[in-house]
Amino acid sequence: MIRRAAGFFFLLLAITASARAQTPAPPAQTPIEPDRPDVTNGTHIIDTGLLQVEFGGLYTRVSADQRSWGSPFTARVGLTEWLEGRIGADGLLSQVDGGSRATGFGNVQIGAKLRLWADPGGIPVLSILPTVNLPTASVDKGLGSGDADYTIAVLTGTDFLVRGHVDINYGIGAIGAGGGRPHFVQHLVSASASVAATDAWNPYAEVFWFSRQDPNAGAMTAMDVGAIYTVNPRLALDGGMQIGLSQAAPGVAAFAGISVVVGDVLGGHGVHARQRTAEKRARAPHR
Repeated sequence: MIRRAAGFFFLLLAITASARAQTPAPPAQTPIEPDRPDVTNGTHIIDTGLLQVEFGGLYTRVSADQRSWGSPFTARVGLTEWLEGRIGADGLLSQVDGGSRATGFGNVQIGAKLRLWADPGGIPVLSILPTVNLPTASVDKGLGSGDADYTIAVLTGTDFLVRGHVDINYGIGAIGAGGGRPHFVQHLVSASASVAATDAWNPYAEVFWFSRQDPNAGAMTAMDVGAIYTVNPRLALDGGMQIGLSQAAPGVAAFAGISVVVGDVLGGHGVHARQRTAEKRARAPHR
């Protein structure tokens, strides 16, 4: 099954590469800024009219006889200078618990990132991200609760020193417990610090805390370290490792992925909007 999942991943990569080859290069844009692979989301809004696809693989080892594999996927499109729409999915999931294995498609997420406040012509310094998690994963296989989740996160960030940047998120959500039980409240606090080591390499470290991920579980704390490598303004690669810091957290997880701008989906509207944004940044660059 892992081989089939890997084949699915590389098929997506081939499709994306084909789309890039057939789509004319968009006008000048800001460098790609993925929201993967860490839990913390940045305040950055995708440039108006551009479609950005982010996907990868995630291997999690809970214990010697419990492990899972997933292939998360997100598509983000810039609708205006202050709003982006997004749709994502857990992708193909495979879970092993003792001698049993369950495989299937995971949940689907629909959301939007809204900029509330930014430096004139600069990057957003305060955004919100409401998301609805649709229960498309199989309940019978134990891949999902069968209930929808409703979350909203407040995102902020700032530069520090010469080449450093930190993003901080606070989220709250109503999470489905399944089995006809009521939703429970979940809180999230996360912080991710990165350094632009070179023009291409951006290593980062992150700590995050969930109040609980299951109605019968305690708080979960974990940290992860990794790096994003920017190949060009339209393509970035990433990878890293997560380590659990609390009993409720998985012992270890490893991940890798790719983010790519695959095309301009709003035609002339997007081109003109990006030109206006570039003019604003030139008049009042973000410090």
